[in-house]
Amino acid sequence: MSPVRSAGEVLEAIQKVKAGATAFRTNFFPVQSKLESWVAHDELTTETRDNVTFFVRKDRDFAHLYFCAASPSAFGGEIGQLSVIRTHKLAIDIVGPEASLTELLSLAEQGGFRRYSRLVRLARVASPITPTFVPAAPGINVAIKGDAPEILALIEGSFDRFADQLPTLYEIEAAIAARQILIIRQNEQIAALVFFETQGLTSTIRYWLVAAPFHSHGLGSTLIRHYFSSQPAVRRFILWVTATNQNAIQKYQHYGYAPDGLVDHVLVSEPVTS
Repeated sequence: MSPVRSAGEVLEAIQKVKAGATAFRTNFFPVQSKLESWVAHDELTTETRDNVTFFVRKDRDFAHLYFCAASPSAFGGEIGQLSVIRTHKLAIDIVGPEASLTELLSLAEQGGFRRYSRLVRLARVASPITPTFVPAAPGINVAIKGDAPEILALIEGSFDRFADQLPTLYEIEAAIAARQILIIRQNEQIAALVFFETQGLTSTIRYWLVAAPFHSHGLGSTLIRHYFSSQPAVRRFILWVTATNQNAIQKYQHYGYAPDGLVDHVLVSEPVTS
């Protein structure tokens, strides 16, 4: 695979596959800023094959595999031929309405992947009446740069590295600079946090957690209510959650979230050992 040198190179490769595609399929939907960060940190490589372009993004002790294919058959014909599958542990996300994913899932499994986890997307529609901004409750603060290592440790200890798209330290620092991580401190440590990304009229919760010693103190509720009130222009709130995590799903439903029909099947592959 070859290193990606610019975000434009990625967009050009995607458009090339799309041109004349009979049944275009992809799992690659990066926003420009994130794509530029991956390129700047030398995390992204690419390989173009017959009617398919693959992208590999390094992440801790494994890598994420993305694809843009002219058709499912093009994807299935090439995925098993990638040398990176034999040399690296990979995770691939197959995303869309459940009924539309059967063929891609089967082709990924034939290419050497096994099913690992399934996530569902939940959405919450904001009130058509723009809410008045509510000042932060006592104890809620916007995270600062010095909080980044502690935030990273909390997230890594609370979420799955294959299924939950864990952030890097530089991603957390960027989110802090954008004022998109809210925290509550107790006894000089971060007790709860919500990490979100707002773009236009949509806001996505990436991580919402309360550290184990501080469960059942109402901190999570305090944070998420302030998060909603701090985004008065947002019309739609979304997030992804593991389908089997009924406790989390029930909590989100309590705050007005409901499944919107999209699912994400996460599959993993192991490198070939001799």
